[in-house]
Amino acid sequence: MTPTVLFICVVKDQDANKLVEVLREKNFAFTKLASTGGFLREGNTTFLIGIEETRREELLQLVKEVCGRREEIVESTIPINEPLGPFVPQRVKVTKGGGVLFEIPIRYYERF
Repeated sequence: MTPTVLFICVVKDQDANKLVEVLREKNFAFTKLASTGGFLREGNTTFLIGIEETRREELLQLVKEVCGRREEIVESTIPINEPLGPFVPQRVKVTKGGGVLFEIPIRYYERF
């Protein structure tokens, strides 16, 4: 049996659809689960991806490219300077994306 690993990959919902696209394009089999972060209770997506160990680096690179942290400028919907003053939208830099990836070696599996 070829050495196999299971990746549990938890990403922000905003990155999930793009990751699905890329995984399908590169012929990675996966299971997608809706999940919620415990600390901030944000929407996440959890992927279970079982692969042969020879494809490990390819998968790691894809996930980093698609789901890595990045900074974006967005319009603030909250008045920053004056709590009760007139609302003036402000541009704010925010961090988006990111996730966590667990690698688990698999000693045995069976397809049926």
